[in-house]
Amino acid sequence: MRLSSRTARPWLRSLLLCFAATASAEPPPEHMVYLRTIDPTIEQDIRYASAHNFTGHPLDGYAAAECLLTREAANALARVQASLRTQGYGLKVFDCYRPARAVADMGRFATQPGDPRKAEFYPRVDKQDFWRLGYVARVSNHSRGSTVDLTLTGPKALPAATWSADAGQVDCTAPYARRWHDGALDMGTGFDCFDERTHTDSPLINSTARDHRRLLSQAMEKQGFTGYSKEWWHFTYSAATQGTGTPNDVMDFPITSPDTGTALAGSQQLIVVTSKDWNDSRGTAQRYTREGQRFRKDGEAFAVILGKNGMAWGKGLNSVEPGDDPVKREGDGKAPAGVFKLGTAFGYDATAATPLPYLALTPSTECVDDSRSARYNELVDGAKTAKDWTSSEQMRNEPGYRQGIVIEHNTPATPAAGSCIFFHIWRSPTSPTAGCTAMDQANIARLLEWLDPRRAPLLVQMPEAQYAQWRERWNLPPR
Repeated sequence: MRLSSRTARPWLRSLLLCFAATASAEPPPEHMVYLRTIDPTIEQDIRYASAHNFTGHPLDGYAAAECLLTREAANALARVQASLRTQGYGLKVFDCYRPARAVADMGRFATQPGDPRKAEFYPRVDKQDFWRLGYVARVSNHSRGSTVDLTLTGPKALPAATWSADAGQVDCTAPYARRWHDGALDMGTGFDCFDERTHTDSPLINSTARDHRRLLSQAMEKQGFTGYSKEWWHFTYSAATQGTGTPNDVMDFPITSPDTGTALAGSQQLIVVTSKDWNDSRGTAQRYTREGQRFRKDGEAFAVILGKNGMAWGKGLNSVEPGDDPVKREGDGKAPAGVFKLGTAFGYDATAATPLPYLALTPSTECVDDSRSARYNELVDGAKTAKDWTSSEQMRNEPGYRQGIVIEHNTPATPAAGSCIFFHIWRSPTSPTAGCTAMDQANIARLLEWLDPRRAPLLVQMPEAQYAQWRERWNLPPR
C-alpha cells in the first residue's frame, strides 16, 4: 500500500526527497563538460569533495567528486594527456571548476577559529594571511571553468594511499617518501601546500622535483595553458581569455554526479547484472568493454546471488522516480538497483592482483551500518577511530570478504538509505546475501584483474523489465 505524505515514515520521506533532488539538480551550462566523458584515462582525486584539504571539510557546492571544465579546456587537457602518455607519464587532477559558493566557503574558513589540517597543509602560515600571500582568492578563475589543479603520474610514483579522517598529518613539504602519497611523482611538495616551496621556480626543492615540474609545465603550455607562479599545480587554459566565444563568467552551479547517460558515455567498462524481477535473489552478470560508441561483450555471462529479498532502487548515478517500485533502505535485505561507480578492492591478503586501489582487511576493519553515525557507510579501522556507532560489519568475520569490491551505493551517505554494499564471494550458488552481489571466487578474481579505474568502470544492476525500460534512454548495451 502506498503511504500518504502524512503517514510515510521519516526514512522513506527523506529518501524520496533525495531522489527528487537528484532528478531536479541544476544541470551544468552547455559549454561545461565532465572531464571523464572527454578522457577517462586522466585520473581524478577531487580534494574539495572530501575533507582531505586545507579546510578539513568538503566545500560547499561539491556534491560529487567530479572534474568539470569548459569543453575547450577539457579537449586541450586530453591533448596534454595524449602527449604525456607517449613518454610514459600521465595526469591526475585535484580540482577543476569550483563553484563560487566553495570560494566563499574557503574565505569563511580563513576568518573562523580552528586549524584542523594545519600540520599538513600550512604548518608555517597563519590562515589570516591566505589572501595576502596569494593562496586564496576572493574570486577564483576556477569558477570560470578553464582552470585546473593537477599533477604528474608515472611509473616511479609511489602508489596512492587511501585517505581517512583519522590519517596522520605529515608536513606537505616533507621528503617525498614521508608526505602524503597521492599517487603522483615527486613534485617537491604535496597539493594545496601553502609554502614558498610550492612556487613553480622555487630553488628549495630537489632536482628531480624541478625536472617533473618543468615537464608538466612544458606539456601544459604547449596546449595553451598558462601556469601560476605561486602554485606549481595551477594552470588556466589561456585561450579561454582570448575571445573563443565560450562564456567566461563566474559560475556557481553545484558539482553533482553526471546523469546516467553522461556517466556511461565516459565509461569504458561495464558490469551488467539483471534478475527476473524485483523479488528474485538470483541474477546474471555480463562484462562489457567499449569499442568506439558501442559496448561489446567481454567473456561469458556468469551467475550471481543478490539480496535475500531481491532488489530495490538505490542511490547511485541514476535519476529515477521510483513510483510503486521498491526503494532501497537499511536492513531490507535488498540489493540496490541502478548505476553505480566501483570503489576500492579489499581482501584478507596484504596485496591483490588488481589495478583498483586495494585495502588489506585487518581484524579491526569495520563497515559502519549505524545510520546515526558520522561514519555511516564507511570502511574504518575500529581500533584507530573514535566510535560513534553501535552497529557495524566486522569485515574479517565474513569469509565472503576474502576478496571483494566496494559498490559505491549511497555515496555520499543519506541516513537509512543502505550501507556496506559490495561485490564479494558467495557462500554457495543458492545462499542469498543481505544486499550485496555475490559470485564464485573465480569470477571475483577475474573482476579484480579486469577492472581498471582509468577506464571509469560502472555497475548497471536492475531487473530485466527495468533494464529494458531504461536501456535506450541511458544508452545501455543489449543483453
